[in-house]
Amino acid sequence: MTTNLAKPPKLTRRARKISAMPPTASFFRKMYRPNFAFIAGLWPLNRRHYNDWRFIGESIGMGVHSHVMSFLDSEVLAALPPSPKSIHVRDLAHQLGLDGDGRRELREFLKKLSDSGRCERSHGQHYSRARNIGEVTGTLTLTARGFGFVALDGGGEDLYISGRNVGDSMHRDRVRVRIVQSGESDRREGVVTGVIEHGTRTFVGTLRVARHGTWLTPQDPRLPESVGVVDRGDARDGDRVAAEFVTYSDDPEGARARIIKVFGAEGPAAHETEVIVYDLGLPVSFRPESEAAAAAAKAPDKKTISRRHDLRKRPLVTIDPESARDFDDAVHAVALDAGGWTLTVAIADVSYYVLEGSALDEDARERGTSVYLPDRVLPMLPHALSSDLCSLRPLEDRLALVAEFDVGPNGEVGRYTLYEAVINSHARFTYERCAKLLGLRADDDAPTVDADPAFEALRPVLEAALHCTRALRAYRRRRGYLELDLPEPKILLNTNGEISDVVATERNEAHKLVEEAMLAANEVVARHFVASDRPAIFRVHDRPQEAAVLRFQAIAQAFEAPLQLKGAPSAGRLSNYLRTLEANPHKRILHQLLLRSMAQAAYNEEAGLHFGLGSPAYVHFTSPIRRYPDLIVHRLIKAELQREAWPDAEVLGTLADHCGRRERLAVDAERTVQDLYKALFLSKHIGEEFSGLVIGVTQLGLFVQLDEHLVEGMVSLGSMRDDVYVHDERANEYRGRRVGQRVGLGARVQIKVGSVDVTRRRVDFAFLALLAAAPGLPPTPPRAEPRKGRGSEPRKGRPPETRTDGLPDRKKRRGG
Repeated sequence: MTTNLAKPPKLTRRARKISAMPPTASFFRKMYRPNFAFIAGLWPLNRRHYNDWRFIGESIGMGVHSHVMSFLDSEVLAALPPSPKSIHVRDLAHQLGLDGDGRRELREFLKKLSDSGRCERSHGQHYSRARNIGEVTGTLTLTARGFGFVALDGGGEDLYISGRNVGDSMHRDRVRVRIVQSGESDRREGVVTGVIEHGTRTFVGTLRVARHGTWLTPQDPRLPESVGVVDRGDARDGDRVAAEFVTYSDDPEGARARIIKVFGAEGPAAHETEVIVYDLGLPVSFRPESEAAAAAAKAPDKKTISRRHDLRKRPLVTIDPESARDFDDAVHAVALDAGGWTLTVAIADVSYYVLEGSALDEDARERGTSVYLPDRVLPMLPHALSSDLCSLRPLEDRLALVAEFDVGPNGEVGRYTLYEAVINSHARFTYERCAKLLGLRADDDAPTVDADPAFEALRPVLEAALHCTRALRAYRRRRGYLELDLPEPKILLNTNGEISDVVATERNEAHKLVEEAMLAANEVVARHFVASDRPAIFRVHDRPQEAAVLRFQAIAQAFEAPLQLKGAPSAGRLSNYLRTLEANPHKRILHQLLLRSMAQAAYNEEAGLHFGLGSPAYVHFTSPIRRYPDLIVHRLIKAELQREAWPDAEVLGTLADHCGRRERLAVDAERTVQDLYKALFLSKHIGEEFSGLVIGVTQLGLFVQLDEHLVEGMVSLGSMRDDVYVHDERANEYRGRRVGQRVGLGARVQIKVGSVDVTRRRVDFAFLALLAAAPGLPPTPPRAEPRKGRGSEPRKGRPPETRTDGLPDRKKRRGG
């Protein structure tokens, strides 16, 4: 079924009378009662949702003639001449067909555009389109409240975008942004001036069918409040569906979509995970050409092997999690007579099978990365490659790209070589088996003898690798890097695929062994690119902004863990500070807060500092099966080895930006699905009490992380009924007016699981008691004695009533 929005239903006399009047919610409530419920549920909250309003107006057959409100921001801006030329408001109004009230509204509208930096006022009532000074590009992430942030292409501090400056852009769009400075703080703000590329292809929403129209209400509150439907298929009113955008908010016809899948009612975790995958627009299948190419790929022949270094007799091993199915790295270490070690890191040669420009390459580039969810993996490559020919499975010949380098006794990397090879992994170790063999587990007093002779024979390789990577880590510590100790949640599923618990991922020194080897290999490749003075795909992590560091210092001071800095922060200074927190009872929250103050890492075609690792240059080289930037890095190495053409910086920059966007989407998906499983877990514990740590304080309430399970929820202000609380933003706390109790960041509280909305992945806790005050805060003070003199007598009559949200009720008027 196709809904024709261009043919309005027949209007009654009353509807015709109001069709040209200004559209306000109160106006519709009084003048168009039969359709007000329809309108009220979709009423746009700000100008960004104007297309939603226009769609509603067309659906009920009403003209929208609210003067300037009938224009999109972009239409007014398009009518303005570029600076330094200008146009008078009178002439602009004439050009737009406005007079009288319309001209006055246009004048106010232009003033707002000027204040936000989207246009310039030259003299008198003359305006022009702003110059493209300070314009940048990036990916927009909106919040449910209408404002958002733009992650800049190439990294750097995110730009804040207020709701009035979002324009016609949508969540996840790649946009052009004009930088403006906020007058209220030192935070940089931006104004969206255009959409480069739409970032949302599909979404999930609820179908609404009414007498006057059909529309979708997206499940994600960051998307437009309503989207027109061009083809609803067999879907019925109230169905939860997946839809594909046909047009977007910046289109003259507004945002519209066609329904591609009907989900129905809420279902089990696997069902809800599929909903999220569609909602985020993640690719779920490969093109037939890609599947066919992967299935037709063959193991390397003798001719291919003869052109490579033959490392099949070198006892390389893989060390991975128990559940791993794709093994893309293998390691080998041997001690040198003169001291130090030679470390070999062999990485699966994915570029041999995934040729640039092929169907496989296009699918891999579109995905950018594999997405790891609790019950499934959305791979970057078809399984025929990722789990078979490109996987370094034990005792099978596989092609690899190798970084081989010497490590001195002090952990400093010396000579290195990069080359193509063929390898044969001698064993597949899990982290647990490796740790047990080397006596690295906490419950092991000494190394154990492995029952399998083949594994036992590889002990010297693992011991050499252990000593080598310990030296590498010690060198990195001296150099300085951020060693943040933060628990990583792990979703435990039972045999039915249902969540059984959320725990912290266990890490042992076998994890660190592999991690250090991969870090060193990545730095070696980056060092090689820098020495060759060529563009590549580097991983860049900027220094934290001064304002963010100052905010952290203020909180750390309150936690009685002051951070003393002279000049700009360095990874070494922060590393030393983190070591002083080892015995601090508030170590966990301080580590979390320091992480939040850091800039976001990004990909860039130019080499730059990786602040978190303390590395002058860094690349991603070691995971080409699951990350597209690594695949590009492999192609660059082989281009040099085979003396082929090198791509220019502009091409690499475009790829770097794209990979950054796909990485952020994958992280969003993984976190969203984790939130789903956490909500499902707590839905089984409604009414139960837990203790937890306050990890966030906002105007809406407290965010609490449970001690027993690695799950978070929100304590709304309305559930804090033991006092009338006031939010103190500077102190990151709520302060009780009556008793004086202070509940802030780092406090320990007792909560009860109140309600869980699985579809929205929202968990609400009810506040029960303060177990331990936030650090640096005094215990609850006694009620203050009234001062002598005026006001010292107690107030007569009943005390004022308070609402459950802590706000005083308004006094009732007499007689009513």
